[in-house]
Amino acid sequence: MTAKRVTMADVAKEAGVSIKTVSNVINGVGNVLPKTQKKVNAAVSKLGYRVDAAARYLKTRRHQTIGLAIGGFDSPFYSQLLEGVIEEAHAHGFTVTISTYNHLDGGVDALLREAPYSNADGWIVYANHPLGDGGAALDIDYPIVQCGNYTAYGKADLITLDNQSALKDATQALIDRGCTRIGALCAPLGIDRDTYHKRDAVPGAATITRLEGYISALQDNGMDVNWDYIPAGRRWTIAGGASAIVDMLDSGVRPDGIVCYNDSAAFGALYELQLHGVRVPDDVQVIGFDNITESAYSSPSLTTMDPMWKDYAKMCVLRLIERINGDDSPYATIALHPRLVERDSTRR
Repeated sequence: MTAKRVTMADVAKEAGVSIKTVSNVINGVGNVLPKTQKKVNAAVSKLGYRVDAAARYLKTRRHQTIGLAIGGFDSPFYSQLLEGVIEEAHAHGFTVTISTYNHLDGGVDALLREAPYSNADGWIVYANHPLGDGGAALDIDYPIVQCGNYTAYGKADLITLDNQSALKDATQALIDRGCTRIGALCAPLGIDRDTYHKRDAVPGAATITRLEGYISALQDNGMDVNWDYIPAGRRWTIAGGASAIVDMLDSGVRPDGIVCYNDSAAFGALYELQLHGVRVPDDVQVIGFDNITESAYSSPSLTTMDPMWKDYAKMCVLRLIERINGDDSPYATIALHPRLVERDSTRR
């Protein structure tokens, strides 16, 4: 015998509210008191109510779905961003669809061109490389929120980090702990001592501001910038961090402090430093960036800059929902400021 389908009316009766209130809670709209939301959600769970997605789309012309685009799953922080986006989206009645673009010819630009034809009401796009042609792929009448470290050219909301201040704080933390020979892993691809002052060396890159933060901290403390301590031309990966340390040590460069542009590069640095008999933090202190879960369990545990991924993801989701709901205010750039989390890779 086929079980009777649970309806919104059933949920409303169980929760003691109107059908309209149930609809508002399920669709994440309207001003519903938290205690009322809790009652409705409890009734939904108890009765096993399921949204009829096809019927809802016919009525609202919305899929109640958010897209999240990332390059791939080659960096641990992607999973933390994904977890935060899913949690916040579900709190507002949205499901999340995920797509990657590293395999696409054209990368993130190619994905953006296809986004309006997907079954999502809008997309959060984490750009891991600069958009081409001045961000032409964003010239679409469709809700997009870009996040990451590259400019959106004023053509979409951008949720990013205050990279310059964060790296300046990390470098200053090493200086305050007595470091005088501080390395930075690694300079953005295309940036070295010859190209640093050419602002178009990496078109659309905000990642260069991390390097600027490092340099600013050195200069504020009367310290010279030595490019031998800033390896270039490497990806921000474990392998990239490891190879940078090998090259530095083989060339006679001996830092007593290292700031890394992400935790993955820091893990590679820790690995090679230990292989070469360099003690952390006794001989060299290391600070990462991202505060991924693994940073608390490395050996030694990694001091790192925490971007507060849940807040970051929440900002992305809320801004996209506002755009989906018709907000046509000017596009904004919102920069969150990471905080230092002290662990065992630095002296206290």
